[in-house]
Amino acid sequence: MTHKVRYRLLFNRRKQTTKDGKAPVVIEAYQNGLRRYFATGFKVRKEDWDFRKDELKNPTHMSKVRKQITDLSDFETLFESQYKQAFTLKDFDLMLKAANQPNKAKATFSSHYREQLQRRKPELSYRAFQHSQLVLTRLHEFNAGNDLEFDTLTLDFIERFDFHLKTTLRLGANYIYKYHQAIKKCLDNAERKGLFLPQQNPYNDFRPKKARVNKVALQIEEIERIERLIFTEENQHLTFYRDAFLFAFYTSLRISDITRISRKHILQTNEGILLEFVTQKSKKEARLPLGLLFPTADGHSKPERILITYSRTDSQPFFRRSHVKMNKHLKEVIRMAGITKAVTFHTARHSGLTYLSTVLPTPMVKELAQHSDIQTTMGYVHTSGHAIETALRAIKWPNSYQK
Repeated sequence: MTHKVRYRLLFNRRKQTTKDGKAPVVIEAYQNGLRRYFATGFKVRKEDWDFRKDELKNPTHMSKVRKQITDLSDFETLFESQYKQAFTLKDFDLMLKAANQPNKAKATFSSHYREQLQRRKPELSYRAFQHSQLVLTRLHEFNAGNDLEFDTLTLDFIERFDFHLKTTLRLGANYIYKYHQAIKKCLDNAERKGLFLPQQNPYNDFRPKKARVNKVALQIEEIERIERLIFTEENQHLTFYRDAFLFAFYTSLRISDITRISRKHILQTNEGILLEFVTQKSKKEARLPLGLLFPTADGHSKPERILITYSRTDSQPFFRRSHVKMNKHLKEVIRMAGITKAVTFHTARHSGLTYLSTVLPTPMVKELAQHSDIQTTMGYVHTSGHAIETALRAIKWPNSYQK
């Protein structure tokens, strides 16, 4: 009787280590008293091995090894259904033979990256698509203008490319981080599709660093200075950009969503205007009751006033301008308000979420911001020294601590 194959991981099966104390991790396949071993591609020191669980301590590496075991198990199941006969360990030869056969249309990293980018194009913003294209262009430039094979992307190559971005192109840490994100995302996809082995992924050992950024946020007093601006006939055109920025502050929306809002996103309710749309970046459904945000005595809230001012009867967006033009004219508005901070249009979102965090619980702010996790929301929240002092004064301290 033939039994199903049982799999387990073994560390240092041959009781031999390299000079740096590392030993291979292998997969043992056991069936009917027979054993067969498969290399995982990982060599680790004993302190990186969990002897109680018999697995790698590194969760990323362990996830890749589990994928290898799943592939072996899936092949076993597929073999029995396809050949209508019991599977034996020797039948793994067919799997290894198929993996080693040359493919006439063998995918390269470059071709796979282009393919994935075209598939994702409909869901990407123009800027995100352009950035993704630029990543591949920079890789080709670094590779003497040539397309990249998967085996070109070694740990050494990635480390040298990272150094090139820092020193030759003088890019910031967070911009470089986005480059690595794009490359790793493509490699992970190719790995899932079996285009290259998991252990060859250079990001198993390379961790790009992301710098902490102190995001600029305007205080409510600075927002009020922008609200009070009076424009002359000569600079009347700046009213549009001031109002678009204020609308972004009142709603805490991204510029990519502000410039897309049109009549189809508006719903009239008993409590005022309700905005309903799918966000450009996260593809999440957003639902904003504008009538409840920054209400005024005249019946219309501040964001409602602006939306009514710029409403259109056609299907075009109300704030139809390029991101470049928005930021260019915003600089003039900020200068007129006497604000010296480095403000961009996205500062409106930072500032709006920061203000909301002083009047709403953080979980609610998270939902309004369409964030996936609370940590992302916390990165947008800026607590001022004044707000801290106000909060401390409001605390009812125990009498035992008062002198």
